[in-house]
Amino acid sequence: MVSAVSSQAATSNPLAYTALDGDDNAKQPASNATPDDSDRGPATQVSLSQGALDRLMAAFKQGPDAAQQALDAWSQASEDRFAAAQADAAAARAEAQKSFAAAKDQMRHNVVGWLKDAQESYTKWKNTTPVPAVQLTAAQIANVLKKAAPLGIDPSKIGGADTYGFGMDGKIYIFKKDGTAWMNDDGVPTSEQQKQDSLATRASNIQFLTNYLRDDGTV
Repeated sequence: MVSAVSSQAATSNPLAYTALDGDDNAKQPASNATPDDSDRGPATQVSLSQGALDRLMAAFKQGPDAAQQALDAWSQASEDRFAAAQADAAAARAEAQKSFAAAKDQMRHNVVGWLKDAQESYTKWKNTTPVPAVQLTAAQIANVLKKAAPLGIDPSKIGGADTYGFGMDGKIYIFKKDGTAWMNDDGVPTSEQQKQDSLATRASNIQFLTNYLRDDGTV
């Protein structure tokens, strides 16, 4: 890419650019050129491709009028390309905004569903009477682990943490580090403390989801 000046700059300061035809080094300001306002700044300098430069040089050889017409044509083509680029950018923005709006609507729909589930879960948990877990015998433990094997339950992990648990057939099985195992119904608190702790967590989730919908303008 090289630079060229307008016909006005070329005619008012003929020594500003020398050897317009030739190698790239020749297309440089002459050492004896006297710089003026037309020779610097983006207002009078434009960047041209080699093909456009060749056409412009040919027009310069035909005289200032031809050169000006060539510059005007190039300027109009640049404006057209810029307008087309703006149109493409506008279309891309519109599509992005459309996608964002669709994603936002889907998120709002999801949150409404999550809130409904959380409220129902809270109510159910609040109205459920705690039932203590039942300790399993060695035979029961062996039977449970045998049934759980197809689920990918690894008995070797039992005892490696304070507790190891999993759900199966509507029951929750908890294996403690001391070697004992306990069973309780899924969805039923095993103590009043567990019930209250779980209710507090559910209430926090409900508040979070409610705040989201309020900030979003849904409620």
